[in-house]
Amino acid sequence: MAAARVFVRLRRRERDRIARNAAQARDARYRDRCRAVLWSDEGRSLGEIAGLLRVDPRTVGRWIQDYKRFGVKGLQVGKSPGRPRLIDTEGEAALKEALRHNPRDLGYGFSRWTLETLSEYLYNAVHVQVSEDTVRKALKRLDYRYGRPKLSLKHRQDRRAVRRAKRARDAALKKGRHTPTAAPSSTWTSASSISIPA
Repeated sequence: MAAARVFVRLRRRERDRIARNAAQARDARYRDRCRAVLWSDEGRSLGEIAGLLRVDPRTVGRWIQDYKRFGVKGLQVGKSPGRPRLIDTEGEAALKEALRHNPRDLGYGFSRWTLETLSEYLYNAVHVQVSEDTVRKALKRLDYRYGRPKLSLKHRQDRRAVRRAKRARDAALKKGRHTPTAAPSSTWTSASSISIPA
């Protein structure tokens, strides 16, 4: 394999700089890339370096080629973009549009959005099938707050009417002054006046 014989030849200053970078590296991936270049300069093959770092020899070859093309900057570890979002800009626009309307206006048989119904709406609107958790994360990203509805009409009540009703209730519950009631008549007799039949 011709790829297994890729080597780097470093000047002393470059070697010292890469060795210093490897010693000070906080990121293990960057440290491994620096070591791969240093070991390549020592004459080790891609297979040997790959065995020491426990990576594929093609990966080591790519690191060395990156160093040859871009120098030390080629060893820097870039941030992985990760998996693309399931709810992209089109999906986010559909979510915003849905949240501007009452679900009944859009033909649904309910009046409050839930994560489940928003997920269904996205499938119907932009043909993207996502989980409720994905919808929750998208809402958070769009600065929407999701919570359970409060089962209270307190915000719709007239404060004066509520105070009046409370006063009427308190007046009805308030105990009136204690009025003496007629005591039942009772007859007291002495023990000597009780006759016991013989």
